[in-house]
Amino acid sequence: MLNARALDPAPAHVAIIMDGNRRWAALHGLPAVEGHRRGVTALRAAVRAAIDRGVARLTVYGFSTENWRRTPHEVDLIMQLCAASARSESAGLCAQGVRVEVIGDLDAFILPARAAVRDLVRATAQNSRLTLSLALNYSGRAEIVRAVQALARDVERGRLRAADVDEAALRSRMDAPGAPDPDLLIRTGGDFRISNFLLYQLAYTELMTLPVLWPDFDEVAFGQALDTFGERQRRFGA
Repeated sequence: MLNARALDPAPAHVAIIMDGNRRWAALHGLPAVEGHRRGVTALRAAVRAAIDRGVARLTVYGFSTENWRRTPHEVDLIMQLCAASARSESAGLCAQGVRVEVIGDLDAFILPARAAVRDLVRATAQNSRLTLSLALNYSGRAEIVRAVQALARDVERGRLRAADVDEAALRSRMDAPGAPDPDLLIRTGGDFRISNFLLYQLAYTELMTLPVLWPDFDEVAFGQALDTFGERQRRFGA
């Protein structure tokens, strides 16, 4: 049941760095993949909580470009889990009115994972209750580079004057051009860094680091984070 603070306006856009799967598995004497599996359960809870609190967009850091540095065995298991989860979660997400989109370079994923995620995006395309944006093979720096390259091509081809390159032009060429900037970034696992996530979009986002490891994150933790956000006064640099 939601507490009294649930009546406060919710942030429109919440971003989450889902950190701590491997540490959770190690603490419980389990292989790393079990932490990732429990992480899917935590994401399911976060989606429910976001809907309950009236959040319109939830962006989660699912797989960074740096994650390719992990062992081939772990990466392969993550790819398998990604494909299986995309298939198994589709019906439930549709029932909740969740639309899924992807930011990042999904082309680098193995075919089964890539196909399953794209099928999930298509299956949920008409939903409108919550947008769940999955950052997969994502790098904030790479996203900015892609946008700048697109601007350069348009200038080179005469479609755009260099003098007309502004923030709006850059944003329109980023991975989710219509998305508002996150109001709140939650990082689980206790670390204090943004790890190459949404570097352009986080300029005035409220940052929150929680000690809880991602597999233990639940609706209560999400609600408490939103309650704390509601107590902050945002100044946007003023």
